[in-house]
Amino acid sequence: MTQHIPTFLQDCTAVTADGSLVPADELEGLYLYWCSTRTDTPLTTEDLITALVAQEGVERLRHNGVDCLEGLVLTGAVMAEFILTCDFTGAWGQPDLWDLAAARDVATVS
Repeated sequence: MTQHIPTFLQDCTAVTADGSLVPADELEGLYLYWCSTRTDTPLTTEDLITALVAQEGVERLRHNGVDCLEGLVLTGAVMAEFILTCDFTGAWGQPDLWDLAAARDVATVS
């Protein structure tokens, strides 16, 4: 059931030790979008978070009342596509569709 999680991690995330936080709802949105591009059946949010927390360096926590994962950064070409395609506002605010350089910056964070 979780066979596709290593591929999701490789395609869409980077594990960091810098205290980076990813809100669970942003992670879930990217994950559902990624699954739809691959026709994978998505896990429940709880199962996804459990699978990701099993990765060394990733921890679940609440920050300012928001469920987050610490030690994970959303990145990659699918993340950039998700931001531009899905009206994603996230932590960066609303991107300008004509500012593709900003999308590339997000996609190459690691």
